[in-house]
Amino acid sequence: MDRTIDTPTPRYLAIAQDIEGEIRSGRLSAGTRLPSERDMARDRRISRMTARQAMQHLAQRGLLEAQVGRGTFVRSGAIAQELTTLTGFSEDMARLGRESAALVIEAATRAPDPATAAALGLGRDSQIHRLARVRLVEGAPVAIEISEIDADRTPGFFDGSDFARQSSYALLRERFGIAPTSAEQTLEAAAAEGETAMRLDLPQGAPILRLTRLTRDAEGRPFEFVRSLYRGDAFNMKVHLTLGGQAE
Repeated sequence: MDRTIDTPTPRYLAIAQDIEGEIRSGRLSAGTRLPSERDMARDRRISRMTARQAMQHLAQRGLLEAQVGRGTFVRSGAIAQELTTLTGFSEDMARLGRESAALVIEAATRAPDPATAAALGLGRDSQIHRLARVRLVEGAPVAIEISEIDADRTPGFFDGSDFARQSSYALLRERFGIAPTSAEQTLEAAAAEGETAMRLDLPQGAPILRLTRLTRDAEGRPFEFVRSLYRGDAFNMKVHLTLGGQAE
């Protein structure tokens, strides 16, 4: 006879799940300072080691942030996206310590649409590799990214590739010797509609950010045209500015 043995949840994990529930419900909002390990241990009648394990677990999940000399705070759910650094989405999330993945919704080689052909300077008979993905951060959909790459320069781009896990920029560097070096991009406000709202798990009309980018290699040649849609509540777009010309 088969027997199912229930394994009790570790105490630290039960406490972490309790705190996570308070964060998800909004009872603990972004920026809220949590009690110290000592205070948490006293209030919950647990050891400081258990309190520390619970806090570390939540920090690893991206829900808490420890600030030296200040304490531990509920982390903002918004992702700080640097618009001054040319890196891929996977690389950005790894740098921020966020767990990312992707759902591939299209991977096809085909003729470009007029906007892509004009951006990449392609002729009438040219083709592009179109890679469309829903980007996930810690399991939640945060962006739709459609990348179109000059197929003449990247034959066999999809062969043996798993773009649910693999970085397209890493592949371009390793297999084709193409390094993204500079880009021109625009950002505008928009509203989620139809399939976009469904894929991003948003109500119709919810605010989103529309980003368009033309990426160039080290020789200044365009090779990629990207159109992305970001959840408006999931990102903070950051730009570093320096003083230009004469200050008044």
